[in-house]
Amino acid sequence: MFLLYSRPDGYDLLRFRGLLAGLVLVWLLPSAVALVALAVQYLANTTASGELGLMVWATSILLLASPLLSWLGLVLAAPFVAMLMDRGWFGWIPATLLGLLCGGVVAYLMENTLALSFGAMLLVALRAVLGRLYPAAFEITS
Repeated sequence: MFLLYSRPDGYDLLRFRGLLAGLVLVWLLPSAVALVALAVQYLANTTASGELGLMVWATSILLLASPLLSWLGLVLAAPFVAMLMDRGWFGWIPATLLGLLCGGVVAYLMENTLALSFGAMLLVALRAVLGRLYPAAFEITS
C-alpha cells in the first residue's frame, strides 16, 4: 500500500534536517539538470536544428528558472508533508494530491494554471527523493 501510506511516525526518522535536505534537492535539481542539458545543446548546436532544438532549449531555460517560481509551492507544502509523514499518510497518491493543492494555490496567486502540474511533479519528486534518502521512513511493517 505504498500508494497511500508511509510509515507511521516516519517524520521522526528524518526530522526537520532531512525534510529540508529533500526540499533543497527538489528545489535545485531541475536547475542542475538544465545546466547540463544547455551545455550539451551548446556543444551539439541543437538550436540550429529547427523547431525541435528550439523546444528543447526553451524547456531547458524553463527548468533553469524553475527555482525562482517553485520555492513558494515547496514552502507551502513543507508543513503538510511533515504532518502527513508523522501520521503515515505520505504515499504517492497523497503526495500528488498535496502537490496539486499547493500548485493550485500558487496558480491562483500567479494567475497561471501551469503551476498546478508543476506542484504535482515537485511533490512526487520530493516523495521519491525522501524515499531514496530515508527509506526507513517509508517502510511499512505489519
